[in-house]
Amino acid sequence: MSNSIVVKPLPFASVSASSTAAGYDAAYVGNDYMGVVWKSAAGAASRTITVDMGANVTIDTAVLLGCTGADANWTLKVEAATSAQGSGFPAGSWVGDTLPFLAGSEMPVSGRGRALWLAPASPPPAARYWRFTVGGLGTGAATIGRLVLGRKIQLAENVVYGAAFGVRDLGSMDFSRRGVPLRQRGKKLRTINVSYEAVTRAEVESYINPLLEELGNSDPLAFILDPDADAQRQNRIWFGVMIGDLGTVWAKPGGGGHEWRASIVDLGA
Repeated sequence: MSNSIVVKPLPFASVSASSTAAGYDAAYVGNDYMGVVWKSAAGAASRTITVDMGANVTIDTAVLLGCTGADANWTLKVEAATSAQGSGFPAGSWVGDTLPFLAGSEMPVSGRGRALWLAPASPPPAARYWRFTVGGLGTGAATIGRLVLGRKIQLAENVVYGAAFGVRDLGSMDFSRRGVPLRQRGKKLRTINVSYEAVTRAEVESYINPLLEELGNSDPLAFILDPDADAQRQNRIWFGVMIGDLGTVWAKPGGGGHEWRASIVDLGA
């Protein structure tokens, strides 16, 4: 098991796609509404979506969420081009290997697939344009609800045992005076609560506190409990907002005596 990963989504300057079905805009991959998605037209074996970051940025992690219809036949290839090279991706731009699309073979209960791309040992340079090619579509369409691009925060010490996994049910259940069930079904959002109990002061000041100050309780992050390849890796990915108190505790003397506890509600990917 590798140490968990936290990713703050970087903003996009613009997004374009090789094909877009009517009513589905490529820019939708940058919003946080899982039901508002980009969808390509059907009929081609592969489709591309290209993100313009506005300037050269270093990216080592990509998470693709809300991918309805994704199956074991889908593949993913990542390419990167600098501002000087332009969005045409000429010879000399960075081209990654073609990889399986799904992060793991076990699908989420929602049925909407999740992909995880981690930069290889020879990573792409800081680049402005990032192109994602979804292959293996047959005659189907590609669908992406959210694309998260950023640099991972991977602390030196992993989360400790005692992590809690649950569900926030947005529906309600009550009974009338005659004992009749009064049920209102709602979305059921996954939750996770984790604790880091050996965080260094440098990690707190350089990574965690800036993250909390930027995102607060209203902006989302991606959290990967274990990035190692595994059949269950799709279900080890959360994308959502932190809830409860936000902060760190200097619990013990010494350089590694800080604690950080995070509670996340998944946005339904």
